[in-house]
Amino acid sequence: MSKSLRNAYLLNVLALLGIGVVMVFSSSAIRLMPGMESDPFVFIKRHLLFLGLGLGAMAVIGRVDYTLWQKLARPLWLLGLALLVLTLIPGIGTEYNGARRWIRFGGFGLQPSDFAKFALLVAAAAYAATRKESLGEFRRGFIPACLFVGIYSVLCMAQPDFGTSLFLAASSFLVLICGGLRVRHLCVVGALMLPVASVVMYSKFDHIQTRVLVFLDPQADPRGKGHQVNQSLIAIGAGGMEGQGLGNSTQKLYYLPEQETDFIFAVLAEETGLVGSLLTLGLFSTLMVIGMAVARRARDRLGSLLALGFTGAIGLQAAINIAVVTASVPTKGIGLPFISFGGSACFFYLCGVGVVLSVARRCVSAQEAAQLQSSELENRRSAESAHVSARARRLVAQA
Repeated sequence: MSKSLRNAYLLNVLALLGIGVVMVFSSSAIRLMPGMESDPFVFIKRHLLFLGLGLGAMAVIGRVDYTLWQKLARPLWLLGLALLVLTLIPGIGTEYNGARRWIRFGGFGLQPSDFAKFALLVAAAAYAATRKESLGEFRRGFIPACLFVGIYSVLCMAQPDFGTSLFLAASSFLVLICGGLRVRHLCVVGALMLPVASVVMYSKFDHIQTRVLVFLDPQADPRGKGHQVNQSLIAIGAGGMEGQGLGNSTQKLYYLPEQETDFIFAVLAEETGLVGSLLTLGLFSTLMVIGMAVARRARDRLGSLLALGFTGAIGLQAAINIAVVTASVPTKGIGLPFISFGGSACFFYLCGVGVVLSVARRCVSAQEAAQLQSSELENRRSAESAHVSARARRLVAQA
């Protein structure tokens, strides 16, 4: 059973990567990279390079015992912290479109936030796995979790990259909540902080205010700030049921900005139509289902949380990207996993896939998984009963 889950997960990812290779070439062959000669293959060459590196890393990680990530969680978190700090240092971090998000060396660049997604998910899973008794407590469980997640989020906000900051918080707290973090603690703190943070960000940062206004009325500035969203919707509408055919997109001819990265789904929809769009959405949905099955049948708590975290992050980022492309949420620069052009993003997501495959290699049967879950619930009830009994004895003694 573990082999079939692993193979199904891998084949699903490979199918998405195949779609990505086709769409990156189709959407980028018309474009020129700044400083490069006229080479229609320049984008696809770089994409294939990082794709090859990512598949190699995935193959290695997939054969490593996933319990190793418990020991590596803290060093990875510290490395991610160092990279995010270096991004903010002038001369080291590279500024692009008003944001300092890249560290470049030679002809290549690394986006530390991509590594931060990987490191933070590992840290969250390791934290929840080792603190299952105290994770539900506010002081010993919730506050430390907020600290190690919040530091990453604040550093991303400083770039500024508010979308990635919120994504880091959402994906890591998903793991922590599934691990036993109290939802009511998060709701209380969120209710107190989110309104204040939203007002500050909206009033202090003009680009956030502009994105919200354009989202509410894209036609208010169709040739300016609303141009990207409008062209995306035109591309999707032009695709119809069967699409214009691969390579026949009109919007990629310099009408639609960022067509090989953030808005690649619009080109996909124009060229393959509703059929291709639904196929892509179906592959992401199937990947979520298989990933959740791996999480349910993991041999231990750490494996379950790792599979849940990386699969959930892929699904969450895909949902955000497609929501942006279809004008369902304000514009945010976030790529479509496995399909958008992007070196470090593709590489680290494939590393995450390797972790899930490692967990899948050691999955137990459905019956054994149910027994393990029942045993854990019984142990939790026993621990809670003992805690209540101890508290009752203290109250009686004080009386």
